[in-house]
Amino acid sequence: MFTLVYSILYTVVVLGLDQSFVRFYYEIGEEERKGLFWECITVPTVLSLIVIVPFLLFEEKLSILFFQRYYPHIGLLLLLSLISGIFQRFNSVSVRMQQKGLAFSTIQIISSVANAVCTILYARFISPDFYAIVAGQITGNIFSLAYGFMYDKKNRKITKVSFQNIKKYVRYGIPFLPTFLVSWLFSSMDRISLRQYSTFSEMGLYSAAFKLVSVMNLVQTGFTMAWAPMVYEKYAKEPENTDFYRKAFLTISLVMYLVGLAAIGFKDIIFLLFSKSYREASYIAPFLILMPIMYTISEVTVVGINFKKKTYWHMVIVSVSALANYIGNTLLVPTLGGKGAAISTGLSYIVFFAMRTIISKKLYPVKYDISKIIVGNIVMVVVALIGTFERGMISSILSAGVGILVILWLYKSEVKTMFSMAKTEFLSVHRND
Repeated sequence: MFTLVYSILYTVVVLGLDQSFVRFYYEIGEEERKGLFWECITVPTVLSLIVIVPFLLFEEKLSILFFQRYYPHIGLLLLLSLISGIFQRFNSVSVRMQQKGLAFSTIQIISSVANAVCTILYARFISPDFYAIVAGQITGNIFSLAYGFMYDKKNRKITKVSFQNIKKYVRYGIPFLPTFLVSWLFSSMDRISLRQYSTFSEMGLYSAAFKLVSVMNLVQTGFTMAWAPMVYEKYAKEPENTDFYRKAFLTISLVMYLVGLAAIGFKDIIFLLFSKSYREASYIAPFLILMPIMYTISEVTVVGINFKKKTYWHMVIVSVSALANYIGNTLLVPTLGGKGAAISTGLSYIVFFAMRTIISKKLYPVKYDISKIIVGNIVMVVVALIGTFERGMISSILSAGVGILVILWLYKSEVKTMFSMAKTEFLSVHRND
């Protein structure tokens, strides 16, 4: 509950200004970037102080309302969590936009390690209760922020802020606020429907199925982190060069389809690592694989919306996708349980991708080869259907194998290019040796 309250308050006070920071970083001059950090962080900091006032004034009542008992100083701890979380977020985004991948990764590692160590020490030597978790979160934020400020020296000094700039950044970022809240609903729809129409057993299997998706999420997260700073820098320098996005679209869709098909093909082998009671989750997982595939490819095609600063379209896209997911879950979960939730979620992400791509192309025309995506999605859906409803390991492996061959044939020119580049790089390395 603390995490839920924190997440909602954090989303509200940030007002999408972290997205503004990313969008305007390469649009302004290098000298102005010194002020960008403080201009984007001023409003969230002030809003944090405002929204926390009720928690300080009515601490006991709100604590009982949210947590079923009174936790002293919970308002102050929530404020510290918000302030440290906001500064940590913007500092890590600043490092990310400078394309310092190692430093960015180190910040994330320090945050996780400090969080875990503090939680364990607090629980072991002070008290194994709710406060240990909160203390761990705050400590993780502070330690990673300290490292980030040490690394990103220009953000240490407080600079003058321009209220004109702040207005511009808020105008760009504020449509992300309802978008994030509806996105949360969109991503939670499957579990809400399972809770309403199905059993706790199905919810457990569904959660286990997400473990396979987490493998794909590593690829998605890695790509998204690298893509944003690179693409905004590219647009600032060469706004007319749309061929770059077309090639990126073909490459990332090829990679995601191959990884996704391989995950479906070997799902039964992967789930042998689970307890026997959870192996049924392997028949829920196939359609969930469409989530990271569609989201990652759409990160390439959505660029037009952000380039042209028409961020209100994100709200429209996620609302339609959430509605599609709601309808699908309502129709499928009562009869198919976790499989129905997975099918609905996977197909709604295809809707999400389609809307992002169509609207973005209208705003910033790029010659994406949509025919390949249509065929690729048909292949993915057919293989996912077989993996969902056909029992046995052989059928999943064979269908995924055929799917991989179809994708390789569909993207044969891209495969040749990638092999040619790999061969050139290999020969170059050996010549240097």
